[in-house]
Amino acid sequence: MRKRKYVIGALLSVIGALVVSSSASAAVTGQTLTTTTSPAKQQKKTFGPVGAFTNVVDTAYSGGFTPNATQTVLTFTKDIKFTPGNIPQCNLSSISTVPEAQSDATCGASKVGSGSATINGGLLTGKVAAYNGTPSGGSPTIGLHTDVFTGSGAYAFSTTLTGVLNTGANTLTVAIPPTGTSITHFTTTIGKKKSGKKTYYVMARCKKKKWVNSETTHFNDGSSVTATSTQKCKQKKSKK
Repeated sequence: MRKRKYVIGALLSVIGALVVSSSASAAVTGQTLTTTTSPAKQQKKTFGPVGAFTNVVDTAYSGGFTPNATQTVLTFTKDIKFTPGNIPQCNLSSISTVPEAQSDATCGASKVGSGSATINGGLLTGKVAAYNGTPSGGSPTIGLHTDVFTGSGAYAFSTTLTGVLNTGANTLTVAIPPTGTSITHFTTTIGKKKSGKKTYYVMARCKKKKWVNSETTHFNDGSSVTATSTQKCKQKKSKK
């Protein structure tokens, strides 16, 4: 425990020094979103199961890694549908700062995906696990639990980003805690997770032969940046 506190303390000192030395000239120079839904062949009107639903957000900086993101809002095509259904719900506060081995032991049945993260361009890296959380204000939630490692690969700490799903607007709003760092790469893949007799956590249809998704990230200096991802899909032949 003492060694872990030393690692975290040293890490925060390094981060603090980097922020002070670079904040004057640092800026966000761009952001990209890549959303991939598989399989890309789906029914035109009827939603079918998705084998893998991947979202990748990359943020480019110059002169340092500020401003820091405070919130990301992903807006999904209406041809994507989220149905948590009967998937067990995880109390995200119970896993918010524990290592993934412990979060899996507590909420393994709620796990719906995984991913990775890069922080401050590689100063830190993260291993992501996604869990179906308890509802917030009547809306489903997803916990993006992240084990954070130093550049040498040593475990540093764990944190959990909570995303709130608005199934009507088809948005996912993810709050980003103020750590003084910036996530420069974040990817999550939701797998094929059954949520009912005929439903899955993520389902899709191909109504217009393409899926257009977008995301907007807000920063602590009041600025924001938006990125869009477009993927072609194929319509399955209707059964006669």
